Order: sequence, then structure tokens, then C-alpha cells
Amino acid sequence: MATFELVRYLNDSADELIGKAEASAPAAAEGLLNEAEELMALSSSLLGRYESTLVETKEAA
Repeated sequence: MATFELVRYLNDSADELIGKAEASAPAAAEGLLNEAEELMALSSSLLGRYESTLVETKEAA
């Protein structure tokens, strides 16, 4: 369950950064969007790792 909470936190943080980018000047928005993209990539990686662990556990059983 901790994985899902971490993924939710990362996605919420990315959403917040996107909102700030919408209200920022283009130069500042680029940095905020880059950071949001990194957070979403990290959360995607965590979910992929979690899913592969589930598959391995099911195959072992």
C-alpha cells in the first residue's frame, strides 16, 4: 500500500507544479513542467516495478 501512497503523492505534486506553470511566465513554466514530468516518470517507474513484483509473486505461487 505504501507504493500507492507514494505514487499518489508524486502525482499530486506533479499536478500542483502543472497548475503553477499555467500561472507562470513561459521561462519559469518550462522548469516547472520539466520537474512535473520527472515526478510522473518516477511514479510510472514505481508502478511498473510494483506490477512486476506482483507477477513474480503469482508465478511463484
